[in-house]
Amino acid sequence: MPGSTAERVGDAITIRELLRKHPKGLSITEIAGALGLHRNTAAKHLDMLVQKGEADIRKVGTAKTYFLARRMPVAALLHFSLHPAVVVDGRDEVVMVSQSALDLLECPLEVLYGEKVQELPYSLFTAPEFLERCRQAVQGTQALFPAATVIRGRRRHLRVHLVPVVFDTGKDGCAIVLIDETACREATGALEASRQQYEALTADLPGFVLHTRPDLTLEFVNESFCRYAGRTREQLIGFRFLPLLPPGDRERMKAALIYLTPESPTTALEVRSVRTDGTLGWERWQVRGIFGNGGRARGYHLAGTDITELQQCREQLEQYHENMECLIAGRTTGIQEANRTLLKVLAEKEEIERELLFTTFAFDHASDSIILFDRDGRIYKANETACSLLGYSQDEIIAVTIFGLNPSVTAPQWEEMWARAEPGKKERVVSVHRKKDGTVFKVEVSRTFVRFAGRMYFCSIAREVRGADR
Repeated sequence: MPGSTAERVGDAITIRELLRKHPKGLSITEIAGALGLHRNTAAKHLDMLVQKGEADIRKVGTAKTYFLARRMPVAALLHFSLHPAVVVDGRDEVVMVSQSALDLLECPLEVLYGEKVQELPYSLFTAPEFLERCRQAVQGTQALFPAATVIRGRRRHLRVHLVPVVFDTGKDGCAIVLIDETACREATGALEASRQQYEALTADLPGFVLHTRPDLTLEFVNESFCRYAGRTREQLIGFRFLPLLPPGDRERMKAALIYLTPESPTTALEVRSVRTDGTLGWERWQVRGIFGNGGRARGYHLAGTDITELQQCREQLEQYHENMECLIAGRTTGIQEANRTLLKVLAEKEEIERELLFTTFAFDHASDSIILFDRDGRIYKANETACSLLGYSQDEIIAVTIFGLNPSVTAPQWEEMWARAEPGKKERVVSVHRKKDGTVFKVEVSRTFVRFAGRMYFCSIAREVRGADR
């Protein structure tokens, strides 16, 4: 019949657009009803889209759900992938292997090609959970997870990405992309060992040792400075160095840092300080700029000494050469200046404490539930609204984990969320929460990752969906 070919193509395009609007998939009946097609006609178009690799099928019992394929052509993946890849077909047989994968696994092609995945001589491929994920990837569900295996007696830390692919014949498959993180893990371990060794070397030094970021935010302080400042290391890390100085010396420190260059990276400065007992002291700081490529400062190393006694000796020596009236006038001026400095510092501290109290009050009395989780899924902090909504006290809710609070979150999903963590990126979803009495209710969640003091936290801001089925 004239025009029948064009009509078939038009129906296929319409079905494709309909599936794009329903990423969770539709049955044949739903597609036929939505487009006013006969069920058999819709089935034929869907079979054609599946054969062309443009649609996938997910079987749930006897029912079939169709959705747009999210697959990569296997030839393109092998051409552009920067990591080793092993490709398997729908029968779990290895049909393609990249050269980088052979190098990583340290074996010839004959060992892998044509073999079943579960028969490969590596513990990674024989795990039942891995095999199930491979089959799910063949069906169109990608996965990204960490794994470890032993290759030639050496333990390798890998991040495995299972990518649904389509062959040139139109058949489905799965690409096992192996991202070797062993060197990164070892470098991180070596860096941590160096950090611990450095802390041990600087712990008992009589002087102060500090490391800061380019904006003078403290990244490291030794025990000597902690004792001098009367604060713990946790209280100081993440705090700005300049507020520790009196207002006048802050400007002097800023001006001195401006002139630091890779050719002249050091400067020395004597500044006043207000001790923990309220007395006025003196410190001498040797500042070294740490510069990267292009001459930009990547941070600063500060070595400090308490020179209060030395400064006092200098002052006494000068005072011996002055008459009594000058001595009295100088002492009076010094006391007045010390009082003004002390009052200004105290005023700044009071302002900071008021802002902290207000921030804590606003956090606890926010209209929405706000909860911070750490990497292991434990609750780091929760506001009063969250406790009231979930029926816990502040002491009780700290013992709850993400898996107890949100029954819809599994351990693999949690790991995948952290693998894709981007600080500042916000998502809004509808999920569920479980109260202390076991009641599960729907919530609208705004979630994001935040970084503070070198640590990452997962922030969940939730609001109960009123009128939702429990």
